[in-house]
Amino acid sequence: ILKQRDTVAFLMPWRTLIDAVFMMQEVKNTANTVILVSSGTISGRRSRQVAQSELYARSLARFGGIMLLDGGFGSVETLADRADALLLSGGGDIHPSYYGRHMTGKDASVDQRRDEREWELLRQFCARKKPVFGICRGLQVIDVFFGGTLFQHLATAYVHENTIHTVITSEDGWLRPLLGETVPVNSYHHQAIRTLGAGLHVSAVSDADGVIEAVAHDTLPVRAVQWHPERMVDGLCRDTDAEMGPLFADFLACIPQDGTG
Repeated sequence: ILKQRDTVAFLMPWRTLIDAVFMMQEVKNTANTVILVSSGTISGRRSRQVAQSELYARSLARFGGIMLLDGGFGSVETLADRADALLLSGGGDIHPSYYGRHMTGKDASVDQRRDEREWELLRQFCARKKPVFGICRGLQVIDVFFGGTLFQHLATAYVHENTIHTVITSEDGWLRPLLGETVPVNSYHHQAIRTLGAGLHVSAVSDADGVIEAVAHDTLPVRAVQWHPERMVDGLCRDTDAEMGPLFADFLACIPQDGTG
């Protein structure tokens, strides 16, 4: 006779069951390192819902981190106190008023509530000198936060929207030892950094048009990439042949083991 929980598992699609087992195995290997991951929202029938790719959780768990998904409410200060690091995830465009521009009609999925939330999260984590890793939109949020500006729609958007292209890492930057000189990356953006924010330096550029593809801060543990590394981790998702696991390992390695920031 099957117990109720066994019955539920038995009725699950095989693929879903395999994924669930895989995720449980990954979580068993995690340390008590908590990464706060920002999120977007989608409209539900009765309420707005928090939405995020499970690939962030899987990629972090693979290298010893536990994802805590920010629901957009609650004390930012408390979250910054308790989480070990912040991952600013991918998503829609930042409202252009943050860098002195106006809407153009080409802006995609602008969510001002998310803008405000991530701005304050970034402020609190930087104040505590805790590690921050930006992905795609996250890179743009970081640049604008430090006073940079964005191209609202790239003239060479065809190189970057839903494509794969090559980036060149800076010779003395943090990415060169992790990925080598050149690496193929996925690309899901139509905006990009126009001017660098204060304290940021370029860590990689697109070989096709020189668009800034990665940055790091001079004094704070803040780094970001324009591509989606969670979609290039062996065993999870393979948009390209490049292995991006080292980026997550490097991010988690920035976190002090004694929990201090």
